[in-house]
Amino acid sequence: MTCWAVTGSTMVPREMQFHTVLSDFQGKDCLIAAGTGSGKTLPIALCILLDNPVTNSVTLTISPLKRLQVTQESDFNSRFQIPIVTINEDTPRNMDWWNVSKPI
Repeated sequence: MTCWAVTGSTMVPREMQFHTVLSDFQGKDCLIAAGTGSGKTLPIALCILLDNPVTNSVTLTISPLKRLQVTQESDFNSRFQIPIVTINEDTPRNMDWWNVSKPI
Protein backbone atom coordinates (compact mmCIF):
# COMPACT_ATOMS: atom_id res chain seq x y z
CA MET A 1 0.00 0.00 0.00
CA THR A 2 2.86 2.38 0.75
CA CYS A 3 4.28 1.84 -2.72
CA TRP A 4 0.88 2.33 -4.37
CA ALA A 5 0.23 5.53 -2.41
CA VAL A 6 3.66 7.12 -2.81
CA THR A 7 3.88 6.47 -6.56
CA GLY A 8 0.44 7.87 -7.32
CA SER A 9 -1.11 4.45 -7.90
CA THR A 10 1.43 3.59 -10.60
CA MET A 11 3.74 0.99 -9.01
CA VAL A 12 3.26 -2.32 -7.24
CA PRO A 13 6.33 -4.24 -6.03
CA ARG A 14 7.33 -7.36 -7.93
CA GLU A 15 8.10 -10.56 -6.00
CA MET A 16 11.84 -9.86 -5.63
CA GLN A 17 11.14 -6.31 -4.46
CA PHE A 18 8.47 -7.46 -2.00
CA HIS A 19 10.75 -10.14 -0.48
CA THR A 20 13.55 -7.59 -0.14
CA VAL A 21 11.33 -5.13 1.73
CA LEU A 22 9.94 -7.88 3.98
CA SER A 23 13.46 -9.07 4.83
CA ASP A 24 14.52 -5.56 5.81
CA PHE A 25 11.32 -4.97 7.78
CA GLN A 26 11.97 -8.18 9.74
CA GLY A 27 15.53 -7.05 10.53
CA LYS A 28 17.19 -9.56 8.19
CA ASP A 29 20.09 -8.84 5.87
CA CYS A 30 19.38 -8.95 2.17
CA LEU A 31 21.65 -8.85 -0.88
CA ILE A 32 20.24 -8.19 -4.33
CA ALA A 33 22.34 -9.09 -7.36
CA ALA A 34 20.38 -8.02 -10.41
CA GLY A 35 20.97 -6.27 -13.70
CA THR A 36 20.35 -2.68 -14.69
CA GLY A 37 16.67 -1.83 -14.87
CA SER A 38 15.57 -4.82 -12.80
CA GLY A 39 14.00 -2.74 -10.02
CA LYS A 40 16.55 -2.42 -7.22
CA THR A 41 15.72 1.23 -6.47
CA LEU A 42 12.11 0.60 -5.43
CA PRO A 43 12.98 -1.69 -2.48
CA ILE A 44 15.51 0.87 -1.24
CA ALA A 45 12.87 3.60 -1.34
CA LEU A 46 10.24 1.43 0.36
CA CYS A 47 12.65 0.40 3.12
CA ILE A 48 13.42 4.07 3.78
CA LEU A 49 9.72 4.96 3.83
CA LEU A 50 8.93 2.12 6.25
CA ASP A 51 11.85 2.88 8.59
CA ASN A 52 11.23 4.68 11.85
CA PRO A 53 12.82 8.12 11.28
CA VAL A 54 13.59 8.44 15.00
CA THR A 55 15.91 5.42 14.96
CA ASN A 56 16.95 5.49 11.27
CA SER A 57 17.40 9.11 10.26
CA VAL A 58 20.12 8.47 7.65
CA THR A 59 20.34 5.82 4.95
CA LEU A 60 23.51 5.41 2.91
CA THR A 61 23.20 3.95 -0.58
CA ILE A 62 26.33 3.35 -2.62
CA SER A 63 25.95 3.65 -6.37
CA PRO A 64 29.08 2.97 -8.43
CA LEU A 65 28.04 4.98 -11.49
CA LYS A 66 27.46 8.73 -11.62
CA ARG A 67 24.61 8.37 -14.13
CA LEU A 68 22.89 5.94 -11.74
CA GLN A 69 23.40 8.43 -8.90
CA VAL A 70 21.66 11.15 -10.92
CA THR A 71 18.76 8.84 -11.81
CA GLN A 72 18.31 7.66 -8.23
CA GLU A 73 18.47 11.21 -6.88
CA SER A 74 15.73 12.22 -9.29
CA ASP A 75 13.57 9.18 -8.45
CA PHE A 76 13.94 9.56 -4.70
CA ASN A 77 13.24 13.29 -4.69
CA SER A 78 10.36 13.40 -7.18
CA ARG A 79 8.77 9.96 -7.40
CA PHE A 80 9.12 8.85 -3.76
CA GLN A 81 9.29 12.27 -2.03
CA ILE A 82 12.45 11.24 -0.15
CA PRO A 83 14.93 14.12 0.16
CA ILE A 84 18.45 12.99 -0.76
CA VAL A 85 21.75 14.39 -1.93
CA THR A 86 24.36 12.77 -4.15
CA ILE A 87 27.91 12.94 -2.88
CA ASN A 88 30.89 12.08 -5.08
CA GLU A 89 34.16 13.69 -6.18
CA ASP A 90 32.18 16.40 -8.02
CA THR A 91 30.45 17.55 -4.82
CA PRO A 92 31.56 21.06 -3.83
CA ARG A 93 33.84 21.09 -0.82
CA ASN A 94 32.63 24.39 0.66
CA MET A 95 30.21 24.74 3.55
CA ASP A 96 27.74 26.83 1.50
CA TRP A 97 26.75 23.75 -0.53
CA TRP A 98 26.33 21.60 2.58
CA ASN A 99 24.15 24.22 4.30
CA VAL A 100 21.83 24.54 1.28
CA SER A 101 21.81 20.91 0.12
CA LYS A 102 21.34 18.99 3.36
CA PRO A 103 18.09 16.97 3.45
CA ILE A 104 15.40 18.07 5.85
